[in-house]
Amino acid sequence: MKVVVFGGSGLIGDGFLQESLQAPDVTEVVAVGRAPLSLTHPRLRQVLHADFLDFTAITEELRGADACFWGLGVSSAGLSPQEYERITYDFTTAAARTLAALNPALTFVYVSGGGTDSSEKGRSRWARVKGRTENELIATFPNGYALRPGFVRPSHDRRSKTTAYRWANTLVTPLAPLLRLLRLSPALMTSTAQLGHVALHLARHGYARRVLENRDIVSVATQAANHA
Repeated sequence: MKVVVFGGSGLIGDGFLQESLQAPDVTEVVAVGRAPLSLTHPRLRQVLHADFLDFTAITEELRGADACFWGLGVSSAGLSPQEYERITYDFTTAAARTLAALNPALTFVYVSGGGTDSSEKGRSRWARVKGRTENELIATFPNGYALRPGFVRPSHDRRSKTTAYRWANTLVTPLAPLLRLLRLSPALMTSTAQLGHVALHLARHGYARRVLENRDIVSVATQAANHA
């Protein structure tokens, strides 16, 4: 299986990379980004690309892909509405159109977020933009999925580059056993490793629902681990 990963330099994208490289049925991982990654692996091929609105120049590298895991994303905080939409919607759908033309049966897994607005009519702009992105991807790919994690804890000894996120993880970590005891963890938390497990499971087996909330993510990740 050939897997394309976008956003590999980020926390979630790194989870996709790590789990894909550990999977015995993944023959090649193509990481598309603007800067080189520090990660090296015999099955990893890095493709540097600057224009995320036009992927014509790298179509040969994308050809033959079986799955695309999209971990590229930004917080809306501090961004203009136009810039947030450009990164969240325009970048994602530009890549999706190129991949769909090359590989119509490809599985596209998009990481969205809890609270995303599928109706595209709610009060929150970021939720509408992510909902619009989800809707287009699911319409584009018969095997298109959106993951809506809650709080994502880092795996593989990785730390987030975002200071606020690192602080949040420091605060949440001591509460994790209590959340598990209260059976709240599946609804609220997941990990980058679990997201990677789920993306691979979707590429291999699909899933009945096209939008997976945090509880679905944890359930599918557990199922995938039990069948590993």
